Amino acid sequence: MSELGVRLQNARIEKGLTLDELQKKTKIQKRYLEAIEQGDFSKMPGDFYARAFVKSYCEVVGLSADQVFQEHADELPKAKKESSDLPPRVERPKTRPIKRNSKFATWLPTVVVLIFLIGIVSTLWFMNLDEGTGEDASTREEEQSQPSVDIDDELNDENAENDENDENDEENNNNENDQAINDDNDVNEEVQDEEEIDESDPELSFVELNDAGQYVYELSNAEQFDFEMNFTGGSWIQINDESGTVHTETHNDGDEISFDFTGQSEILIRLGFIHTANIFVNEMQLEYQSDSDVQNILIQHQE
Repeated sequence: MSELGVRLQNARIEKGLTLDELQKKTKIQKRYLEAIEQGDFSKMPGDFYARAFVKSYCEVVGLSADQVFQEHADELPKAKKESSDLPPRVERPKTRPIKRNSKFATWLPTVVVLIFLIGIVSTLWFMNLDEGTGEDASTREEEQSQPSVDIDDELNDENAENDENDENDEENNNNENDQAINDDNDVNEEVQDEEEIDESDPELSFVELNDAGQYVYELSNAEQFDFEMNFTGGSWIQINDESGTVHTETHNDGDEISFDFTGQSEILIRLGFIHTANIFVNEMQLEYQSDSDVQNILIQHQE
């Protein structure tokens, strides 16, 4: 056991913490904590992680990480750049913003349909009016050409026929107006449904901290799954999608990366130091839910 391991172990015991309790507080697996106390850093996932784990250990047991790093520099591994397991994907081009239709363009089909329906109703009404006038004129000519016998009876029959024609015309006009109103309501409902669909905006929200120690976020109301990161200092990162690891590297100040994960249901990001790494999903910045340096972040895509 190294001097650093003995110092950290004694500090943990003075705090009254077991390795299991320390694992819960630091989010570091127990086997890595045991390796730190034994001074065996070969079991760590990398030199950057080894230093980050020791820093988290010190913060929980009440030791100054800077002082420990200075006094035990010969026992700690030197930070170095991690090699990439797989070549990164080709960075996707910036997506163009979706152009939304103007309100005038949305209402234009409705206006055209209304004008068309009004034209049909007007044409049918004038045609019925002309037919009624023609039938009245024909009836009068026939009556004038026949002998005038029982004038009162013929006048009564003519009046009854005219009343019946007027009632039929009125009923036809009412039916046509009702049909035009129903068609107009159907068109308005379709337009309203389309507007409600267009109003749904993409959302990126925090869901939970699961049993695996992962901070779970959900991307909803979005067909695209665009992922971007920029860095203001040194930070190790590993990105996995459904096919496996797609990116592993230590980035420095000014670095930027971007991927198009459209079609993926989820991705897992492992960060060695969150305070120098900014994450954007569909141009929305992800808000960290903890100040812990090392975090595992799971983003689920719900279309």
